[in-house]
Amino acid sequence: MTWLIPVLVVLAVIGSIYGLKPSPRDARLGQLRLDATKAGLQVRHCSFQVDAAKTGVREDITGIGYTLVFRPPFHDDTKPQEKLLFRIVGQPGWESQGLPEGLSWHDLPGDPALGQEQRLVLAQALSADIQSALAGFPDDVLLLELYENRVSLIPAERKAATAEAYKQALTALSALAG
Repeated sequence: MTWLIPVLVVLAVIGSIYGLKPSPRDARLGQLRLDATKAGLQVRHCSFQVDAAKTGVREDITGIGYTLVFRPPFHDDTKPQEKLLFRIVGQPGWESQGLPEGLSWHDLPGDPALGQEQRLVLAQALSADIQSALAGFPDDVLLLELYENRVSLIPAERKAATAEAYKQALTALSALAG
């Protein structure tokens, strides 16, 4: 019976080491995020709290965000460019004019002083360009934000997703910042 103790110790050590090995899903996501970083995208954990009363969207969004910065973050006066041009969520909401099924506007494009109706018309005009940029996108969009200097995406990170597809979609969307 004394031989049983060393065998149990060896099995415990091997089990502990094997437990540290990432799962196939974790390895795939790690490689996806590394590839995105190598492609020039910023990768970070993001959370967004929705305004359910304003938009009808109910669930807050949390996930890994992929961001493409296409302009320097500062104007000549060194103040950050933080103006949001529009925000789209991957949930049903009250305003989904022109967007692919399953997406809705959280923050409509245009100056809020324009009024809701004028901003909906602008959103309708932008929707064809957004659909074109997302055509063939191999993942589900949870959140999409376009600012003056960057575009950010929180995808579902499905198995078919690639860093190159993320970069292509973000690059196409960055053209909408004009």
